[in-house]
Amino acid sequence: MESAAIAGVAYSILAVAALVLLQTFPNSFSDTEALESWFADAQNRWGLILGMNLAAISAIAFLWFVAVIRRRMGEREDRFIATVFLGSGILYIGIWLVAAASVASFAFAFERFGEASIDSGTATFLVGFAEGLILVVAPRLQGAFVLSTSTLILRTEMLPKWLGYLGYIVGFVMLIIPVVYEPTGLGFPIWVLIVSATLLISKSAQDHRDGEASNQTL
Repeated sequence: MESAAIAGVAYSILAVAALVLLQTFPNSFSDTEALESWFADAQNRWGLILGMNLAAISAIAFLWFVAVIRRRMGEREDRFIATVFLGSGILYIGIWLVAAASVASFAFAFERFGEASIDSGTATFLVGFAEGLILVVAPRLQGAFVLSTSTLILRTEMLPKWLGYLGYIVGFVMLIIPVVYEPTGLGFPIWVLIVSATLLISKSAQDHRDGEASNQTL
């Protein structure tokens, strides 16, 4: 379970860092010249490109986290809940990567083709599209993932029950809020971080108990 915990921590840190970098995209799209000037700065472009790269790496870490958790459940998993767990996780990653690529697309265009003309209408569409995915679609999938994971935690007892109950609260909040903004949008990475920390603590406690049992046997 240490690999799942490490992957979960990596996802949480990288996803938050990616969000911060991708949000450096200019807030105003009315002035085309201002947009072109902003993207002409290599430092601005590479901030967005780095954000996209971190998003991709965080996606890999998240998939690793999902795979190890599922292996941990083994034969105890409920196939119906496990399908929702796996499906929502994969769909969320797809949405996350598409949104990140949309925001970083102008930066890639400048790097790939040199100076390019930026249409303010296109910029508005791309950022609006990305925000629709991140603020509306992704939280629903995150909520389904958290709820299914919490149900599996309670049924298999692989982690403390309080974590499952906390997940129900987080999951329902993600499902019922129409549009998720910061800091609410950080709820999912924080929840994954809490699960990962609990995994590490549980592993450490189990190793300690096993060591004590071995000493008593000797």
